[in-house]
Amino acid sequence: MNIYTRIYLVLAVITLITYLSGFHRKKWYGKMVILHLVLCLTTTVTAIALIKYGHFRNNLFVFHIATPIEYAIFAMLYANVIVNSKLKKYIIYSIPAFALLCILFFLVVQPLTVNNSYVVMIESIIMVGLSLYFLRQLLLLQQVESLNSFPMFWICVAILFYFVGSLVIEGMLNYLMRHSMELARKTYRVGYIFKYLLFLLFIVGAFSSRRQSKEAA
Repeated sequence: MNIYTRIYLVLAVITLITYLSGFHRKKWYGKMVILHLVLCLTTTVTAIALIKYGHFRNNLFVFHIATPIEYAIFAMLYANVIVNSKLKKYIIYSIPAFALLCILFFLVVQPLTVNNSYVVMIESIIMVGLSLYFLRQLLLLQQVESLNSFPMFWICVAILFYFVGSLVIEGMLNYLMRHSMELARKTYRVGYIFKYLLFLLFIVGAFSSRRQSKEAA
């Protein structure tokens, strides 16, 4: 296990403890963040264990399974906080549609032994769009007095940055793997920055939630 993965796992565990230890674990956004963190830890540990202890040569199928689950978690998060009822329905309907798309892609385009970059890029585009829409909703409807003390603002910004990074990295990765594995590895490591940022902004959201509860009290 390299240093980048160790930092990733440590940050994921710290973020999970932060959300489990506060009142926000009862909030919808808190439940979705916790589910995502559990998914991240499970996926990473399973992928490592398959290579190290299971003697698998390829563990990419784990990420094929994790991608539609990740999409479902974030889609349910946004479906709960977006006001537009029509868009809510589209988001909910998109969950099984995206799962079917993932199955179609691994059957026809990118098999389980190949990095599922196309599906991840589609997921990233949708999530960036939903994140921007929610931020627009916050600004137009002025739902909160202070964005700094609103947990969903930080969670949304975290998701936005994470998927912008994912879109860029995945967009280049398969091309680089065909031309230079060394450059592809370096690019993949850069992707850890966006994963770290996701967890750090989640933590900021958790503490902003605590400030909000103290102010309300």
